[in-house]
Amino acid sequence: MTVKKIDDCLSTRNGHLFIEELDTTEIAKEYGTPAFVISEKQLRSNIRRFQKGFESNWTDGPVKIMPAAKANWVSAVQKIIASEGCGCDTYSAGELAVALKSGIDPQFISVNGVPKHKDHIFNTVKQGARITIDGTEEFDMVEAAAKELNVTAKIRLRLKPAISGFTKYSDFVPIGPLSTDLVALAYKGGLSREEVIAIGKKVMASDQVELVGFHEHHGRHDASTKYWAEQMKAYAKEIGIVCQALDNYQPQEISIGGGFAIPRDPFGSEIKYSEPYEYMALHMLSKALSPFPKLRYSLISKIIEKAIVFKPKEKMAPSIEEYASACGKTLTKYLPNRGIHTKGLILQVEPGRSIHGNTAIHLTRVMSLKRMTSPIKWNHTALDTTEFWFTGGRYEHHVFDYIFANKTEQKLADKSDVVGRSCYGDRLFPAIMVPQNLQIGDIMAMLDVGAYQEVSMSNFNAMPRPATLLVNEDKISVIRQAETQDDVFQRDLVPQYLLDEKDK
Repeated sequence: MTVKKIDDCLSTRNGHLFIEELDTTEIAKEYGTPAFVISEKQLRSNIRRFQKGFESNWTDGPVKIMPAAKANWVSAVQKIIASEGCGCDTYSAGELAVALKSGIDPQFISVNGVPKHKDHIFNTVKQGARITIDGTEEFDMVEAAAKELNVTAKIRLRLKPAISGFTKYSDFVPIGPLSTDLVALAYKGGLSREEVIAIGKKVMASDQVELVGFHEHHGRHDASTKYWAEQMKAYAKEIGIVCQALDNYQPQEISIGGGFAIPRDPFGSEIKYSEPYEYMALHMLSKALSPFPKLRYSLISKIIEKAIVFKPKEKMAPSIEEYASACGKTLTKYLPNRGIHTKGLILQVEPGRSIHGNTAIHLTRVMSLKRMTSPIKWNHTALDTTEFWFTGGRYEHHVFDYIFANKTEQKLADKSDVVGRSCYGDRLFPAIMVPQNLQIGDIMAMLDVGAYQEVSMSNFNAMPRPATLLVNEDKISVIRQAETQDDVFQRDLVPQYLLDEKDK
């Protein structure tokens, strides 16, 4: 058997794609398509690498990895995370509920988000989880809840340091191509320095609320380690300024949030900032040739055939260990310079996409093939999935890496738009390379879909959402059932007067 390893969980064997020890074509045959398939091995490996990497580069105090529930809040996944001794970054009341149910220690649950509902804050204080204050209105609600429960609420303040040392354009679109420091400051998360200091003084004067540290999260604006080093420099500076204003307060813990890229990093790969100018030139040529339809179609067809092709990023993002080095070493150097004692200081890391991204694939079947030869050449390959099950990826302009699971040894020698089955254009993959002998029934595996995709699905076109499966070596389990048609409509209520109309 010819085995080619792709990463910790994926390999090709005799022309087929395997996830851990299972043939994905057999999974598709037994469980049907479409389906999300998660590797437990890859998830545990990612967590352990984060823990080891940051412990190696932050030696002054403990390290706590707190994966962001928003990236994948499926109950079985959260149970695995809890079993690895992790904490959890939560955003909503629902994410807090699944973290607690999974057995995560409340003192290592970070409750983030803006705005937070009063009931959510009350329950957070009751459960003993950490509240990250991210709004000027939150302190009063926290203090009131602590008084009513007769407990001390432990909070962190979310800072918004200006990353003035990193002015490359942000990868976020359509906000870009503004520089990263400006885009990060425009984001809703985080308090201004003046707000942080004002709330901090209120906390210091309160008998019911304790400030245990600080939080920041700027997100995935750039894949480079330089971005992270500059971010940590700015964070250390901001912590120092705030602590000095709060009578030289010393934090017990600091969180650096998340936003590290995954290895094959699909983020923004559909976007080229030169693209509008290229399309404008093509449009002008097209318009100029409009009196000559035959020549126009012939010439444009040749340009499209040669020049327009999309592909996943070929350059790999930095490794977990490289990110850990950039963050840990920078903080170790710059925090003491700002008067912060690092001995015993807990470093918390809240990665979402980089913990979950490469843990899952999506198996989908070719349902239709269209090959247009006139007046221009253009192919369409329609799958049994849809872009509405990849909302996170559409928002971030992903082009996921992909493999044709039953034809891994065949050369990609043809070009096609790969589309989904909704009534939208549903252009999952614009003009990518596919096998020349692609057939109806072939299985396409979309890679790196473990973060933000399955948990952001919708029921557009009244389509039932697919199942999610968990692989553990040669065993497989359904961890989220596929919806039925009845499930799609189970929340609907029809007023009685409309039901009575049929009797008139």
